[in-house]
Amino acid sequence: MIKQENLLKKTKKIEAGSEVDSRCLKCKDVTNHTIIAMTDGKIAKVECNVCGGRHNYRPAKPESAATAKRKTTRAASVASAKLAKHEAHFEKLVADRDEGNAVPYSLTGIFKEGDLLDHPTFGLGVVEAVVLPDKIEVLFRQESKLLICGRLCK
Repeated sequence: MIKQENLLKKTKKIEAGSEVDSRCLKCKDVTNHTIIAMTDGKIAKVECNVCGGRHNYRPAKPESAATAKRKTTRAASVASAKLAKHEAHFEKLVADRDEGNAVPYSLTGIFKEGDLLDHPTFGLGVVEAVVLPDKIEVLFRQESKLLICGRLCK
């Protein structure tokens, strides 16, 4: 069954009104397009089925291994730099503070800005802001989290 479907896809005639994948500059991605013009048996113009933009046909070409690796490496270095900056800020806030004095986190707890907090999942954190009426923004070693607090439990 699968072989028959693949055979049908390969022998499908391309003509105006057919659908084809093309790179869309508006969507900044490879999306489904409808062919609106052909020249000498080749696709000339297409219309994006996502954004409705009309443009020249741009075949969906695979990204080269070098380009993919460069993008991945660049993204990883930016992420590690952000994490290092975040951790440095956390260390600065926690320096010279006794971790034993950290208040255990609970949904019913009431916290104020600057409190040292001990969360069962995220560990040690510092309350950076109180977001009224019942939330706090807490800076942990790896990331910031918005936590619920001051709730009455039934």
